[in-house]
Parts: sequence; C-alpha cells; structure tokens
Amino acid sequence: MRVLHVSHESLPDWRVEKSAITGLKLGYRVSFAGKPGNNINGTKFAKIYEIEWNSKARLGIPYYWDKMKRQLTKILKQEAPDIVHSHNLYSAKLISELNVPFVFDDHEYWSMSSKILLEMDYQPFHSSIRTQSRIKPDMSKISIKRKMSRIRRRLIDRYAIRVWTAWERELISTTPVIVVSETIAKDYQRHLKARSFLVPNYPILSEVEATSSPTYQTQVDCIYSGGDGNDKVMYPQRKMDGLFELFENSKRYPLTIAGWSDSSFSNLRFVGFLSRPGMFAEMSRHTVGLLPWKKHWAHYYTNPNKPYEYAHAGLAVMCTSSIHPVIKSLQGCCVKFDDYPDMMNKLDYLQQHPEELYNLRKQTRELAREKLTWEKHENQIISAYKAC
Repeated sequence: MRVLHVSHESLPDWRVEKSAITGLKLGYRVSFAGKPGNNINGTKFAKIYEIEWNSKARLGIPYYWDKMKRQLTKILKQEAPDIVHSHNLYSAKLISELNVPFVFDDHEYWSMSSKILLEMDYQPFHSSIRTQSRIKPDMSKISIKRKMSRIRRRLIDRYAIRVWTAWERELISTTPVIVVSETIAKDYQRHLKARSFLVPNYPILSEVEATSSPTYQTQVDCIYSGGDGNDKVMYPQRKMDGLFELFENSKRYPLTIAGWSDSSFSNLRFVGFLSRPGMFAEMSRHTVGLLPWKKHWAHYYTNPNKPYEYAHAGLAVMCTSSIHPVIKSLQGCCVKFDDYPDMMNKLDYLQQHPEELYNLRKQTRELAREKLTWEKHENQIISAYKAC
C-alpha cells in the first residue's frame, strides 16, 4: 500500500515520522508532502514533496486555497497514494476536496486551539518565556499602530474560529479521525458520533530500549524538557511565569532545562536543543521530571509527550493537577500539584523520603515499558486506514 503523509508543517516532525515507521513495518511505501524544512531525515520516506503553505491559504481564502490545491493535485498524480494520512486541519480539509481516501490526524483539537489564539489576543501583554518575567512593558508606550494591529488580529482570529470549527465538524463527522487523548475522543463521539482512534504521544520502543533502570539517588534533581523558549509568545495553557525565578532564588533544588538556552539565570542549567538519544541520556541523570504549566481549561484535553519521555527515562513525574489525560495515563505514578507552593512542598517530601522517590521512579518506568509506548496504540492507525 502507498501512504502519503501530508502536513502544513515541515520535517522533522516526530509524530509524523512515527506514523511513517508504523507503515514501513507493514511494508507500505510512505512519502511526505509538507512545508520545506532545513533538517530533513529522508530515510523514512520514499519521496519528500514540498508544499508552499501560507497564512491566507490556512484561512481558506479562495485564490490562495486554489493555489494550494493545484500543488497537492500535482503531487497526488505523481505519488498515486492509496491512502493520505493528513496531519492537522488544513491538510485534511484540502485533501477532502480531492476525492482521495484519507484519515485526519487531529493533533491539536483545532476548534479548541483557535479559542486559545483568541484568548491570547485579549491578554494585556504576552511575551515569550525568555522575557515574560524580566520585561515589564510600559502600556502607555504602546502605539496606536500596535493597538490597531491587535484589533486586526482579533478580527482575523474570530474569523479563524468560525472557519476552523466548521472544517473540523465537517471532517470528523465524515472521516476517520486520530486523536491524542481519550478526552478528545469522547468529546467528538458525544457531539458528532465521530469514528475516532486514540494514538497518544508515547515514545517509540526502539528509542527507549537503551535507557537503563533508575539508580538510587538521595537528591531531588529536576528537569524540564521543551522548546518553549524558542516560541515568540507564551501560549496561555503553557504558562510557567515565576517557575524559573522560584528555583533561581530558593536554591533548594537544581533545575535543568532541555530545549533552549538562556544566560539570564545563574543557578539554572540550560543544555539547549538535544537529539532524542541525547535527550533521554540527559533525562536519566535526574530524578524528577516537571510538567509545571499553570492551570488552564484546555488541560482537560492536553496530552504532551514529555511526561512519557520522563517516565521511560526513570524519573518521577510531577504534573499540574489540571492536566487530566497525563494523570490518567500514568495511573497513580504521577505526583500532582495545584500551584508552585504545593509543588515545592511535594519536592520537599520527596527529598525527605529518598527511598520512596526511588521506588516511585522504578514503578513509573515499569509502567512506561509495559503500557506507554507507541507500539501499544499503532494498530489504531491501521484501523483508521481500514475505516476509510
């Protein structure tokens, strides 16, 4: 079978590549079409095609939409896929107009994501995680031009909510949809009787097999993994303002940040971007993995990959109590906290009970190996293909 993966993003994209690996194991020919990328690992794909996406096309504006459709039509003629695996909303909507069997891999729950964009527009000021705690804007200096730009942005986002919600409702009511959390699947089934297939963001087995069992350590040693510092703005469901200052000033426990670098803090350790093997090697040196995003309504649907990477690396996972899918997946191995004072109290407890911390780390890793791998759910991708 020939499977074409289509995305409005570029490679590398580990979820796209894991889906391709699943197809390769079954002898499928897998190809990719998406935005040009600078760091492409082409070994997983028989062919890589480039599509020039733009913001106007993502809003469905006819001239730009038709231009995208012509690009993709040409690729479909060349590749002749049996199935198109559409990653995210725009590519799925585009493919739906081209009379090709396809599945919709809804990574983001787009109708909810668009509401987050609008929420950001109404924040007084939002900045990247690099600047949010150290730059205090003087609102009196915000120019008329900037205010007009914000009004324009709000109007565009309101339009996007209507368009993307309509697209999503249409797609999930007619097309097999792959989702990342059980809460999203239940939401879709409850409202639209969707044919949903659950494939969480768990690591693939081959990348975690080399990680060893946790070693006994008496020190609470924390790590946070993510690329948040590279974002231009801080998304409200990922807010961590005050976290770094807390660790910087209290000096009670070390904190390492993997994913970006920042020289503003003297007592925090930043290790920058790491390869996936390097990331797991770095994680395994610590004892606690943090998912410290402040409470937000979108957490009911949120299921990021980092807590499962922590689990496979033999860390105790500490998570904000609102991130329901993660807490359910970790089945009692997750240390929940409500706010940062509560988090520090629970770190204090783990520091005072090193044997309990060690046992929790072993239990978490055993759970991860037994249940939290991509292979445990990849059959759902094949089921989605068959449901086309």
